Amino acid sequence: MDTALIGLAALGLVAGALTTIAGLGGGMLLVTTLVALRGPHVALAVTTPALFASNAHRAFLFRKVLDWRTAGTFALGAIPAAALVGYFVPALPGWALAAILVFATLLTLARSAGIVQLRPARAAIATAGAGIGALAATAGGAGALTGPLFLSAGLTGSRYVGTVALAAVALHAGRLMGYGGGGMLHADLAPAMIVLFAGLVVGNLVGRRLRDRVDARLERRVEVGALVVCTVLAVVGIGS
Repeated sequence: MDTALIGLAALGLVAGALTTIAGLGGGMLLVTTLVALRGPHVALAVTTPALFASNAHRAFLFRKVLDWRTAGTFALGAIPAAALVGYFVPALPGWALAAILVFATLLTLARSAGIVQLRPARAAIATAGAGIGALAATAGGAGALTGPLFLSAGLTGSRYVGTVALAAVALHAGRLMGYGGGGMLHADLAPAMIVLFAGLVVGNLVGRRLRDRVDARLERRVEVGALVVCTVLAVVGIGS
């Protein structure tokens, strides 16, 4: 197998394990790394199908505890917004996409550090879903902002992780519609998409086994550490 594909599979494994343990961070890690290596358009095109499928797999792993109502309400706003904005992403210059990604990673890091409080009311889930969907279409990892939204709905533990994954399925479905309509998905990217998905699935399974062994304090450190790395990679991406 090509060295680049092996590296992509390893990156997928780390991202899948990270998201399954902490509930978020893996998608942003993937996108920011690939932005730095291959540019924002290729990064979004390669990661979106893989993240769609891997989140479906993660939601299946936690299927017994999913909050379908919360995820469904989120999807009402997220799918159309991600599809609409995603349609115009191919026309945006690379520097603009990278700048949006920097903004998204810094916002998520500020939220994790407690500098910015993002606790929308449960009644605002569909509206917040639309905003997150629009941002995720241009920044990929903005889906990490679903975390505080679902925490505000009272979700915790495995129910939280599984429902965030289910919501991410809807989010990435909207992005796929937009990117496909805009002509950004190409057949020559299929090998990278498949290898990345395989790595993510293995990471999901590894993270599922490790989750019960990770205490809340370590989980928090993993989440913040991943976001710091993502911020650095996003800055590298915009500067390249």
